[in-house]
Amino acid sequence: MYRLFVFAISLAISLLVSCTAKDTLPYPDAGPVTVGFRVGGEQTRTQINDDGRSTSWSKDDRIALWARNEASEFTLSAQPFQIYYRGVNGSEAYFSSTLPQAMAEGRYTYYATYPQPESLDGTKATFTIPAVQDGRVGSGADIMIATPAEASQLGPLENCPDLSLTMQHMLHVLRFYIPEGDNVLGEPVERIVITMPQQIAGRATADITDPDGGMTLAEGGNTVELNLTEPLDASTAAKYAYACASIFPSTQYGADDVMQVSLYSKNYAATVDDILLAGRTFAAGHVTPVPLHPVLKEYQNKIRFTIAANNLGEDVKTITLTAPEGVNWSETGNNVLTIDASRLNSGGYYDLNFDSYKLIALYEALANQPVAVQFESENAIVASNITMPDTKAAGTSAEVALTVPYLYYEDFASTSTSSNYNDNKSVSVSAAFSSDNNAVDLSVDYGWPLGWTGARCGISAAQAVRICCRSEKALGWPGTYNGRIDSPTMRAIKDGKNVKIRISFNYSFNREGSKSSSYQHFMAFGYHNTAGPINAESGVGSWFSDPLLGYTIDANIASDLTGNLSGDFGNVNMTADYTVNNCSASTRFAWEVYINTASPDGYYNNWVYIDNIRVQIVK
Repeated sequence: MYRLFVFAISLAISLLVSCTAKDTLPYPDAGPVTVGFRVGGEQTRTQINDDGRSTSWSKDDRIALWARNEASEFTLSAQPFQIYYRGVNGSEAYFSSTLPQAMAEGRYTYYATYPQPESLDGTKATFTIPAVQDGRVGSGADIMIATPAEASQLGPLENCPDLSLTMQHMLHVLRFYIPEGDNVLGEPVERIVITMPQQIAGRATADITDPDGGMTLAEGGNTVELNLTEPLDASTAAKYAYACASIFPSTQYGADDVMQVSLYSKNYAATVDDILLAGRTFAAGHVTPVPLHPVLKEYQNKIRFTIAANNLGEDVKTITLTAPEGVNWSETGNNVLTIDASRLNSGGYYDLNFDSYKLIALYEALANQPVAVQFESENAIVASNITMPDTKAAGTSAEVALTVPYLYYEDFASTSTSSNYNDNKSVSVSAAFSSDNNAVDLSVDYGWPLGWTGARCGISAAQAVRICCRSEKALGWPGTYNGRIDSPTMRAIKDGKNVKIRISFNYSFNREGSKSSSYQHFMAFGYHNTAGPINAESGVGSWFSDPLLGYTIDANIASDLTGNLSGDFGNVNMTADYTVNNCSASTRFAWEVYINTASPDGYYNNWVYIDNIRVQIVK
């Protein structure tokens, strides 16, 4: 064991506001106004630089601002201010925000936080101290609260108010580094796991009006994992390398308390001697350098997860993998693993590491296991099933390349039943005046996938589906009988979300009749939010009137789609591709087959074949 030498750096910062313009612009009477202020000075920055000591502004920094007037009313509440301009060396920055209207003249008390709170309860703001961080303090793992300050109203960006805010860092930063010559792994560290006897991550709550009041922690955990954006190698005289972890400030530790650190590189794992914490206090606003001296280098078993393809159309936020009961991802006995997918979206990876001695049995037990995978994005939740690789045969490393499914996909390959639901009436006068237009749930008795409804339609097992429009003329009376099918709802879209989607599908045309006909049949395609089976339409004319002609669905996407008469269940060779706005979880798609001109003679079935339906979100 060895002891820490704490290098405490005060991270309190001041938002120093000055005005260089000699003249001020008039305040607008009404309408939006952009206001702002300059932040500068050596201590007025949030991101730790390469030297591990100084700080600079990040281009993505945002500050939440509150303003309370002289009547104690909040006229601004968590108003986001973002960087408008950042100096070349990051020493100063201008923050701006557009207000719906100018602030009333007067004196205000200002409060501020960094970053934006996740939730508010009065003046209580809640933030997350991530249990998984990337080794950079300025990437979401920092919390600051301002000392309340009084100033006049904020004006246009060209005017500067008399405002000075002093912000206090509410977290403690552990700055890890490997001394020169001490990296026994022989390659850069990609992952660091820190475990401490007190809770160091979770949901932290503070009063925005009282930065000296500290914070409370809920839903806390004792471990922080650093998946390093920049792998950590040993420092040299020419280059100081470090990785940071932001933790909840602790009270004083006891005589037997230790920090445990594990290091993982691409191919190896290493431990660090327990770090004594006796008498230590990790105070808010301070940085503690932590030298790491890896020992006990050994090969590590790991499963590397990547995203090979994303058919959903938007980035995934989390991936949840559920193994069979009794097959666990870790020694905690949990068969459910949730992965932060942020690194995987950009071609990165997530490594699930297994100590080659202690956890080899868990690693090998995952061999060839069926695993349910759920992908959650901003607007949708989709799922698929995979089979794990043979980890026993893979040696120390196995790879799982995940494919994010479409929002909806159907190629009917999983169907095992062929059926006809009034899509192949006999071509003779005996079928005249047929009126089989009642739609049914096709998954109940006809072997279709769950959620499909329709009338005058059929399916060929593991191939495709078709829709029938019948035309006939008997005893001088013409009749037309449209067919339609309706898809399942887009239930993968989250409740309350409306998204733009892209839908594509294959289709082809054919006909069977008692005699040739020159009249083309057509297909219309649309969408709606109506649940349940929807009947097809029929129409019988007379000597003096035409029967039903044309489509009846709301063809708000396409109509009069045509094709040559060569299609069948095995030949669905044309492609349609459309975009649809404002789709929700209740959206369904509809296909209808119809004719525009009644046949003067004969009885015949017109078919359109459908296959390979793909639905994606469009960003």
